[in-house]
Amino acid sequence: MKQLSKLILLTMLAIFASCQNESTEEQSLDEQRGAIREIDGRVVGDGELDADLVFDPATQEVAERENDGLSVAVLNSTTANSEIAYIESLLPETVNVTTTAKPGANAYFDLSISDPSGFLSGTEIPAWCADQDLSLNANETLDFDVYSSYGDLPEGRFEVPENFDKVNWLLNQTIVGESSPNGLGEYTFGHIQYAIWLLVDDSVCQVCTFLSDPTGNWNADGNDIAKAEELRDLALNNGDGFVPTYGEQLAVVLVPEGKQSVVITVEVTEQPCSDCIGKVDHITFNWDWHRSYRVQLVQRYENTCYGVLIYNDIVNAGQDFSVEGYNHDGSFGKWIYVFLNGCYYTKFRTDCNLNIGPGYKRGVIEVVEGTSTHGGELCEYENNYHCWW
Repeated sequence: MKQLSKLILLTMLAIFASCQNESTEEQSLDEQRGAIREIDGRVVGDGELDADLVFDPATQEVAERENDGLSVAVLNSTTANSEIAYIESLLPETVNVTTTAKPGANAYFDLSISDPSGFLSGTEIPAWCADQDLSLNANETLDFDVYSSYGDLPEGRFEVPENFDKVNWLLNQTIVGESSPNGLGEYTFGHIQYAIWLLVDDSVCQVCTFLSDPTGNWNADGNDIAKAEELRDLALNNGDGFVPTYGEQLAVVLVPEGKQSVVITVEVTEQPCSDCIGKVDHITFNWDWHRSYRVQLVQRYENTCYGVLIYNDIVNAGQDFSVEGYNHDGSFGKWIYVFLNGCYYTKFRTDCNLNIGPGYKRGVIEVVEGTSTHGGELCEYENNYHCWW
């Protein structure tokens, strides 16, 4: 058995040697710098392949790590790859809410929110009713469960939950004080509230006392319902598939027990970056070369000598490509090895001993973005020295 293992290892080394056994001493520095060089049709690597790595680029298939429960899940989110994922990850499970005004200054409610994490805490927070079947009065204090409006909401709580993208679109428009295009007068917060009911509820208010300030003046001129329907139609026509981006507002749904659910908004901001802490667990590369190559990315299986293929595809000029770590903690371990057309090319250090980040480059492959297990989004790489690889 030991003899067989030695033969396998020797075979792997022979494969790698056939790819890059030509000397590069005669290359000029300009030729070496950031280029792909081939000899007899085989890629010449950087000479830093670890001799103990056991991997056959010709036979291995891409490994898929099973979900072992160690990944961090975003509560009730179905948008893990969107710009709102960072904000969703900050949402607490529950908050304590007091309705300080009904109607609010320019919304259906004003709220005071106490959040142990501090993220949603505040006073005079505008809020909207998302379910008029139940009641919620001023000066009530309750605990509310917190949900992203793009996540899995409590089943049966909302009649048309698929329309929350339209609600998000509506709440990102400048509406109050604007004039109806049909000459019906100016829009108020009451028209927004009524339109929200038309979008996600199966009924609307009957008396509608709190849709105007002073109260009790709703539809006094006979145009208010028509103006609300205008806003609903605008949302249906323009809001399908809408997802807020940086600087816009994300609708967050607060659901109490036995009382009206409400909607507040939080600004979508970029996740602050950090140094590489722990190990890299996600990375996106850019292929900065004019020709297409088959790119294979390999990591060590749980830091053993055995290589695991984690990416295998043809990559074209200017293309970005992403990969996730395969180890039990979701990381890549110490290195990502890069093979081009079956031949070793270079490797990226991913154990955070190097403060890797966007802008770090090996040959023609550059890091675009990434995350580490304990540091989150990687900051830009600061190059303090020059090297060709």
